Amino acid sequence: MKRKLVQQGEATLMVSLPSKWIKDNEMQKGDSVDLEEHEGKLVLSKDLQGRKKERIIQLTSSTESAIRVAIVNAYRSGYDLVHINFQNHKQYTLIQKILKDYIFGFEIVHTDEKKCSIENITEPSPEQFDVLLQKIFDNTKSLLGFTRQRLQGAAVKEDYLAITHRVHQYDNFCRRVISKTNKFGSASTSFWTFLSLLLHAQRELYHLNQYLDKNKVLFKEKALFEGFERILEALLQAYKQKNIEEIDLIHTLEKELVYKEFYRIVQKGKKEAIITHHLTTGIKELYLASSPLMTVILHERH
Repeated sequence: MKRKLVQQGEATLMVSLPSKWIKDNEMQKGDSVDLEEHEGKLVLSKDLQGRKKERIIQLTSSTESAIRVAIVNAYRSGYDLVHINFQNHKQYTLIQKILKDYIFGFEIVHTDEKKCSIENITEPSPEQFDVLLQKIFDNTKSLLGFTRQRLQGAAVKEDYLAITHRVHQYDNFCRRVISKTNKFGSASTSFWTFLSLLLHAQRELYHLNQYLDKNKVLFKEKALFEGFERILEALLQAYKQKNIEEIDLIHTLEKELVYKEFYRIVQKGKKEAIITHHLTTGIKELYLASSPLMTVILHERH
């Protein structure tokens, strides 16, 4: 998109903003914007300290996942004040639990009989994006190690639900930063997809642990666990170093793990098949995540 510079006074040049961007970001006359110089580019984004972005949510379901999706996506989209109309006490209790388990810095600031408002009170700085992204990887590795210990019959101390909730909190905050700052420019959609696939891989470990809550299984195969961790680390290094060779490694590992190790182990028995399904699906999600990450790397390197 090109714009011509317009002379304003002796030393000032001005440029108009695209009307679509103004509408999409709900900008008004008098609002502030942030300008940041980055490798010869001037990046413009909404002023994070400006007026609060508000939304109203009408709850019609008492299903936890339906309420969670509504609230979490308002948070991810960058809303700072959300008014929620609910119908019963169960819904209100779920709102409280979702805020605790999935979201940083949002609290209930006002409650009426069937209405409450949640507001952004405190949250990590957008400058901490890479720190919290690192925590997504670290906690996914912790959950992988936790799962492996359970399958080897070892005693485990930490609750896998606590690890899962931390991953969701970090993931949701990273998406919120992308929505509010357009951190990756034209590659933001690709990074959003990358986060989704990374989260799906972690969810496979969560579902595997749910299965282990009801079924006692010993599983001492190493290849899938080690491969899962190697691909996870390769994704992290590819992002941090903008290194395409790490993406190449992921493609090699995926072929070996999915089409060799999975086929070998899955034939052993029913319970082994369930375990290998979750691990291999997680590996496949990480492999798929390398594609949108490649788009981000090429964008950043350019």
